[in-house]
Amino acid sequence: MRVLENGYTVRDLGIDSISALANLHKSSFTQGWGAHDFALFLQDQKMKVLGAFPNGNPDLMAYLLVRCVADEAEVISLAVGRRHRRRGVAVGLLDAAIDTLYDKGIKELHLEVDESNKAAVELYVQAGFEVIGERRAYYKAKKGEKASNALMMRLVLADETEF
Repeated sequence: MRVLENGYTVRDLGIDSISALANLHKSSFTQGWGAHDFALFLQDQKMKVLGAFPNGNPDLMAYLLVRCVADEAEVISLAVGRRHRRRGVAVGLLDAAIDTLYDKGIKELHLEVDESNKAAVELYVQAGFEVIGERRAYYKAKKGEKASNALMMRLVLADETEF
């Protein structure tokens, strides 16, 4: 467990968080994942699932899912409830995950982000991620709109000489 400067508490999530994760995802993304999806994530031994809670409040306000394979990891999903955005919660979740991943010997952290999500792109750039590629028309569009591109990003946690 980690307490952030803004008063939020970050902790590992378990199977008892499935409904809260699904609800938060559905309220944050156009294509929301259901409880079954999160049950599978939480049973995956390669998955790290962190949640953020306002101090003294048991309700999940943000989460981060990261999958680790060998010496690399990938952010699968990051969501922050609308009323809790722009308060440093996403940065706190990322920092907590990066610390844990570094301690596990993970050398690189990857992600894909919708290039039209300017706040998310800015968050990742400020955290030190660099754009390493692009997937054209990756994210489905709403009817009558153009599909958006995914930016492929990477954060180097450790180079070969550190281990």
